[in-house]
Amino acid sequence: MTISGPWVLHFSWGCTDDYGRVGLVFNPDGTFSGGGFSGAWRQHDGTLLIRFADGPAQYGGTVTGSAGAGAMSCFDGSPGGCWYLVRRGSADGPEPADSSAGQPADVAGRRPASAGTAPGELDAAGNRI
Repeated sequence: MTISGPWVLHFSWGCTDDYGRVGLVFNPDGTFSGGGFSGAWRQHDGTLLIRFADGPAQYGGTVTGSAGAGAMSCFDGSPGGCWYLVRRGSADGPEPADSSAGQPADVAGRRPASAGTAPGELDAAGNRI
C-alpha cells in the first residue's frame, strides 16, 4: 500500500508528550509538500523514509493501513525524536497549519537562532553547520 495522498504528520523532538503537527500531501512521484515544507519519500515493504528539502531532518518508520510511526534525526548530534502519521479522510476539516509550538525545531529539523545556538552554528537557511 502506498502512502500517496493527504496525511497529518505529528512530531516530537526529544520524544516528549508535546507534539507539533503539519499536513502533508505525499505525491505518487515520491515527493511531498505541505505547511510550507517539501521533500522526498520512499516506501518499501511498509518501511517509510522521509527526507526534507527544507532542513536536515530525516524520518524513518513503518506504515500500516492509515497510520504510521517511527523516529527522526538531524544526524548532527542534536536530540532526535518520535513521530506518527495519520491518513486524512475526505470528511476531515481543513489541512492543519504547521504547529511547532513547544518544539525546539520545526518539522524539518530547523532550530531557531534563539534556541541556544551560538552565532555561526547555523547557515543562512537556519540549518546547523
